[in-house]
Amino acid sequence: MENSQAAAVDKLSNALWTRDFFLICFVNFSMFLGLQLLLPTIPVFVVHLGGLETDVGIVMAIFTVSAMLARPLAGLLSDTRGRQGVLIVGLVIFIIAVAGYNWSTGIAALLAIRFLHGLGWGLCTTASGTIAADTIPLPRMGEGMGYFSLATAFSMAIAPAAGIYFITNLSFTHLFFTSAALAIAALILSLTISYRKVEHTTV
Repeated sequence: MENSQAAAVDKLSNALWTRDFFLICFVNFSMFLGLQLLLPTIPVFVVHLGGLETDVGIVMAIFTVSAMLARPLAGLLSDTRGRQGVLIVGLVIFIIAVAGYNWSTGIAALLAIRFLHGLGWGLCTTASGTIAADTIPLPRMGEGMGYFSLATAFSMAIAPAAGIYFITNLSFTHLFFTSAALAIAALILSLTISYRKVEHTTV
């Protein structure tokens, strides 16, 4: 009897598909879907604003640079201040930036918004990966992270074609607000996750 109870407890503690793991997977999927709607369409938007081919490269690059700058800070804050705050702040910045594309009046304004967008992306993706790792039992870490990363593949299969559909049949405004709405959905879901408590230390 004791052995069977111990086995049941061990099985429960090694459960992968918990409520929090489901939630963080959906948060990740929604974030990536919102971002990847923009991958094939931002270059078109740059041209729409009167930019040149070189401007396209700069606009795409500045997002990556700002995301890289944000990641070390996101990791540090996740470990010292808690994962939830980093994820929420990142998603809020993401939402503001994507909605802000609608009011881009030129390449300079677009570069500023792209830099802000990259910062938000670096924060929320670093936090989401950390949160996923927190929810996965150690013996199933590889399997769990494999499932978690499927969000990127699924969104890549859907989002680029959807983005092209938006700008071909609707408008850039529809595109940007849809991307923002997906980030809002991720934000709402993130508020329902039970986060691991982190010791608050002085940096």
